Amino acid sequence: MRFIALFFFLTFFTASTSPLINDTFFRLLKRETIITWNPPPTYNSTSTTLYTNNIKDNISAVRYHIWRTADGKQSTQTFKSTDKRHNFPFRFNLSSFQSKRGEFNVEAYGIKKDGTEKHLAQASLTFPQYISILMYHSIDTFTGSGLKELYVSPESFEAQINFLKTNGYTLLTFEHWNDINKVNKPVIVTFDDGYKNNLNAYKTFQKLKNERFHPCGTLFVITELIGKPKRLTASDLKELSDSGYFSVQSHSATHPDLRKIRNYEYELKSSKDTIKKITGKPVIALAYPYGFFNEKVINETQKYYNFAVTVKKGQYIEKGLPNELYTMPRVWIEYDTTLEQFADLVRVK
Repeated sequence: MRFIALFFFLTFFTASTSPLINDTFFRLLKRETIITWNPPPTYNSTSTTLYTNNIKDNISAVRYHIWRTADGKQSTQTFKSTDKRHNFPFRFNLSSFQSKRGEFNVEAYGIKKDGTEKHLAQASLTFPQYISILMYHSIDTFTGSGLKELYVSPESFEAQINFLKTNGYTLLTFEHWNDINKVNKPVIVTFDDGYKNNLNAYKTFQKLKNERFHPCGTLFVITELIGKPKRLTASDLKELSDSGYFSVQSHSATHPDLRKIRNYEYELKSSKDTIKKITGKPVIALAYPYGFFNEKVINETQKYYNFAVTVKKGQYIEKGLPNELYTMPRVWIEYDTTLEQFADLVRVK
C-alpha cells in the first residue's frame, strides 16, 4: 500500500513541477548530498538561504565557495555555516557581490573536526538580470526625407557602441539567449526593416572589435523588400551573416499589421524560410511589424519562432509570465538621443 501511494505521489510530482525541481527531489530521495535554496530567486529578489542536505560524513561546518559566472572563479568569496541541525544554512545576499545579478556558482566543502575539508556538492542558481534590446532602423545622416526618429547618424551610432565597449557591456544575439545571465551587462542590438545603410553599422563593428569586445547585431528584415532600392540585398545579408557580426532574423514577409491578416503561414513561415535559404542559419526571432500583436498573433508566432520583440519601451527581465519571450520590450534609440541619454537608457537596473 505504501508503494502504491509513493508511486502516485511521484507521478503527480513529476507531472506538476519543473525539471530542476524534479531532479532535486529525486536526488534527495536517493540521499545524495546536494545544495538547495529557499525561496527560489526571482526578478525582484536579492537574497535566498542556501542549505547542504544529506551529508553522510561527520561534518561540523560547511564552507560555501560562491562566485558569479560573469566575473569568473577568481572572484570567489567564502562563507561558513556551523548550524548542522538545520542543514548548514547560509543567507546569501547579492549585497556581498556589489548587488550584481546573474548566475552564481556554489560549491560546498565540509569541515571535519580535525580541520580537514571535503568537497560535498556544487550547484548554480540565477537571479535574473535585465537586458537592453536596443532598437535602431537607419544608420545614416538624416537629410529631411522620412521620419527623423528612425535615423541615427553613423557618428552617434559609433559613439553609442563605443560607450558599451568602454563600460563593460556584452553584446549578444538571440542565438545566445541562454547566456544573458552569464555575462556582464547583456545587450542585444537590433535593426528593423533591412536598410542598406545598416552597412554603416557593419563598419562600426569592425572598427571597434578587439580581443575583449565582440560587437554583434540582429537584422530584422522584410523579405519581400530584400534587394529593393535602399534595402539590403541577398548577397549583403549572406555576407553580414557569414561575417559573424550579424544575425539575420524576420520582420515578416510584407510588414502588415499581423492582427488583421489571415495568411500567417506566408508572413511568418515563408519569411523565415527565405532568410534561412539565404544565410543557411536558423531563424528564431521575429520583430512584430509596427510592434502590433495580440493573443492570436502570439499563438501563430509560437509555431515558427522562439522569440518576438515589440516596440514597447523598456528593458527585459525574466518574470515567469506567460508568453513573456513573445512580448519583449525594446529600448528606442532615436536621432536626437544624446550620449548621456543613451547611458541612462542602458544603465543596469
